[in-house]
Amino acid sequence: MSPASTMDTTLPSSNSALFNIPKLAEDGTNWITYKERMLTAIGARGLMRYADGRAKKPVPFAVDPTTGQATKADGTAPTQTEIDEQDEKIDEFYQKDSLV
Repeated sequence: MSPASTMDTTLPSSNSALFNIPKLAEDGTNWITYKERMLTAIGARGLMRYADGRAKKPVPFAVDPTTGQATKADGTAPTQTEIDEQDEKIDEFYQKDSLV
């Protein structure tokens, strides 16, 4: 087998052997190596909370059904800046969650 078929996954921005994640064998014989390398790579990138479920998805503002306007939990209307910031937090959550 060539190295490309045994080391299929390399996470971006790293040349370290620790970040070369072996392709998981169909029979699972390399599960321990695969798991440890995957967790090392995830942890090194600060994404462990996404893997273990501690990362919480930001909650979008509620929409008032009568007016169609976004509202905060206290019933007030958020500013456009607050809406944009919340949207960015939600986008960032999905980007990082997808990496894991």
